[in-house]
Order: sequence, then C-alpha cells, then structure tokens
Amino acid sequence: MNEILTFRIAIKGLENKIWREIEIPSRRTVADLAYTILASFNSLAYHLYDIEYRNYLFDCWVCPEEGPDFDELSNAVVTKLSELKLEKNDTMKMEYDTGSTTTFNIIYLGSRKLKNYKEQDLYPIVINGEGLGMLDDMSDFDLKDIVDDIDKLGYSNHYFTPGYETNKKYDYRKYNIKKDNRELKGKILAIKNGYEVGE
Repeated sequence: MNEILTFRIAIKGLENKIWREIEIPSRRTVADLAYTILASFNSLAYHLYDIEYRNYLFDCWVCPEEGPDFDELSNAVVTKLSELKLEKNDTMKMEYDTGSTTTFNIIYLGSRKLKNYKEQDLYPIVINGEGLGMLDDMSDFDLKDIVDDIDKLGYSNHYFTPGYETNKKYDYRKYNIKKDNRELKGKILAIKNGYEVGE
C-alpha cells in the first residue's frame, strides 16, 4: 500500500536548533530518504552515508566485510521504506562522512494514505523545521560549538565555502522553508545522480 510517511530528523546535539519534519512516499527507498535529508540540510553530498535501523545497516555502497557488527548490511538504493515495517516512534540513525561525522537522529512519526496515485509526485516535502543545516567536512559537535557561539554573541562570525566557491556567512538561524521546498526536488535529483550514476 502506498502511503506518505512522516519523519522528524535532527542533527545530533542540535535537536532543538537544526531539525526537519519531512513527508516522503513509502514506495521510495532508504537512499531517497538519505538524499532528502542531505538536500534539506544543505550538504554538498560528496561523502558516504549509512542509515542504521534495528541492527541493520543500510549503506550507500554495500561492502560486506565492513559490517561485522550488524545482522545484515543492506543496500539503501534498493530497499524501499515500506519494507522496513516501521512502527510509530521508531528511531534510526544516519551517519554522513566518517572522517568528520554528522549524525542525524531520525524518528518515524507515522503515516497516512495517499489520496490518489498522482499525489506522490508532490513529495518529498519539508512540512516544518528550523536551522539552516549542516556544514560539510565538519562534525556535528564542531557545528554545535559554532551554533553555541552564535547564540552567545547574537550574530555569526563563521564562514564556509559552499561548493568551493566564494565564502558565505553561516548563520543557522537563517532557514527558509519555502526556499528549501522550492529547491528540494532538484537538489535530490542531483544528489541521487551523484551517488547512483557516478561519472
């Protein structure tokens, strides 16, 4: 049965500062959920990711010898969200970039039936959220230091280079949900092509 699933996603340690609630069809894959997270949280999406759920590790690049502590290492690209048999308030953990890891805590909030088949083309969408997003090549605890500094000063002194272009000031408080949703599907497609199609 095709349903719309709702998830709350937050950066570890910043659960009340940088978070999203997203809706995504159940027929989409675990990888599609990961791409939606990376897109909405402004990642450049050039590192590996995995999602852990019930002692299963859903990896963007399946390499069996790297998952000895898990019951099964699964391919996120082929596993549909409907196959997870999610129950309300189930939790997952997504890790992005093993060198400077950003961890996303994910909570499944529930589902609803699709009104009609074509409705799924409207998704995924962000229905609520706060905080601009993550910074690539920076761990979640380093990002928390920056957020705490912004809160303490009342302004930001922190810059980053999105896509290695000109410097931009990072202020986590500058999140725009309308802009996020306008750009979301295009970003997801670009990220999907990067992980699944390659060069």
